Amino acid sequence: MKKQLDIRVIRTQNALLESLEELIKVKKLSQITITELCTNASINRNTFYYHYNNINELLNENKQIMINEMTAILEDNKRHDKTGLINICRCIKKHPHFLNILISPNCDMDFFNDFFNIASRKTEVFIVKNEKITTARERYLAAYCTAAANAVIRAWILNGLKESPEEISDIIWECSKNGVFKIMFPGDKFN
Repeated sequence: MKKQLDIRVIRTQNALLESLEELIKVKKLSQITITELCTNASINRNTFYYHYNNINELLNENKQIMINEMTAILEDNKRHDKTGLINICRCIKKHPHFLNILISPNCDMDFFNDFFNIASRKTEVFIVKNEKITTARERYLAAYCTAAANAVIRAWILNGLKESPEEISDIIWECSKNGVFKIMFPGDKFN
């Protein structure tokens, strides 16, 4: 989208995302036409083409917006604490339409995987305490924690982002810090 982000541009982008979110519930992404998207969004096709060349460009722009926001959050939060995780969850909650498109079974899985792979690399700072992962064991542990965090976030999105970012951050943080078994079965002893 053009660099000038005034309120009309933001409204147009939101209308397109809401429309795409609605359409992708019943059609594959590859089957949705720009005409259909614009009609459903009550946006003129010329307006769409002023900002984008195709629907993937709309999605890629929104993906980049989220990645940039997450990168800025992680750069601002150099410490290994829950604040950055809360801010990442707040960022996620700000983009419900885009995320509902992304997790739809009718969305292109490559697009979904690309986004979550980028997000995983960006959030790795929470797992490795800003240190480079050097051993295979550390890589596996980081992969486990990142996959678990992504699974919680995906379930949260599928549940309609009903819980607050703080609640989701608490779940991810406590599980990463204390382990799932210890939290779910506090009285049991595990070998």
